[in-house]
Amino acid sequence: MRVPFSLFMAWRYWRSKTGDRFGRGIMRLASTGIALGIMALIIMLAVMNGLQAMQKNERLSSLPQLVISPASGNFPITELAKVQKIINETPDLQRQITHVAPITQSQVVVQTAHSIQAGTLIGVENPSDAPQLAFYSKQAMSEFLPKNRFNILVSQRFAAQAELNVGDKVRLMLTDQSRYTPFGQLPVERLFRVSGIFPSDGDDTAILFTNLADINRLRHIKAIHGTPAVQGFRLFLRDPFQVEEIESALQRIAPSWRFSDWRAQKGELFQAIKMERNMMILLVGLIVLVAISNILTSLSLMVVDKRREVAILQTQGLTLRAVGWIFIFQGLLVGALGTVIGFILGVAGCQLLPNLLEYSGLALRLPVLLDWSQTLWVLAGAMSFSLLATLYPAYRAAKIQPAVALRDE
Repeated sequence: MRVPFSLFMAWRYWRSKTGDRFGRGIMRLASTGIALGIMALIIMLAVMNGLQAMQKNERLSSLPQLVISPASGNFPITELAKVQKIINETPDLQRQITHVAPITQSQVVVQTAHSIQAGTLIGVENPSDAPQLAFYSKQAMSEFLPKNRFNILVSQRFAAQAELNVGDKVRLMLTDQSRYTPFGQLPVERLFRVSGIFPSDGDDTAILFTNLADINRLRHIKAIHGTPAVQGFRLFLRDPFQVEEIESALQRIAPSWRFSDWRAQKGELFQAIKMERNMMILLVGLIVLVAISNILTSLSLMVVDKRREVAILQTQGLTLRAVGWIFIFQGLLVGALGTVIGFILGVAGCQLLPNLLEYSGLALRLPVLLDWSQTLWVLAGAMSFSLLATLYPAYRAAKIQPAVALRDE
């Protein structure tokens, strides 16, 4: 295979042991800096992606990710079939929404014999209505949460914090609903019995479950034309981060619906994670840019060092464009070497980092999620900036005049 002359000369200059040692040292530092920067950027992105995925799985899987409700009043439970039909007839929604369930919920204050805590009371009918109850059978659910018995299920962590056991009584006070009494306006409250404790595996510490009919009765939600009513319908999403696009699609289909989603409770947390990731990308990216700028310095020194050789090549017929490509190829060789080494070290670090931390005795296993599309963007960005760093030295080399460069020879 015939190698272009400019690439051949760039390879010769890059491997040359003679000439300006200082310039070669800067070139090696450029490759080393690019490799370390690329490695750090790949590992940092993988760790941030892993932390974000872990937070999404733990904190958003248990929360109502998207709830639709009417502009006023409540939904008759028969509207569930209409909502499901709209989803089935829209391919984009069908791919993103996995399940729809009726929901009535309320923020409550939980008063026990030992503490007072805030929580969220959610009404359910079937185990599929909440991920935390998926291991219950429908028969078990009817035993734990029978209608009109005002029982609740609490998480294991909440039970430990409040020192609750099965059979204990707790007082629940609704923070968003009140009633008028001879003593003034007081919050709606009622005694509930703890009928079961479910394992807590996420951000569901303060979530309590009761029968859907019981919370409707507590909130005085009346039937509509003889049909039981609910506050709205809970939509389970395949990717909670796509909630804005799903809301927009549903808004176009049913503009009268109101929407509430997980961003009201956890939006600030994930916004902070996103901002932290962007700042880390900026800082590590600047380190890579500083390393790439060494390519410009080393090539500029090489242009000065090789000006006589370049002039001789020009007298032998080498074109100005070919002269420029010699130094462009040289800079790309330096950038490619650092990028490839950084890629290999970064991917290896992503594979070894969780095991190294585990062997060091840390109880927490660091989540690492390598996104290949992000990695390709990092590599493409490094090579693009390496190319940009070669343009000015290549332009200066192409401007060398043989008569001026060889005047004193």
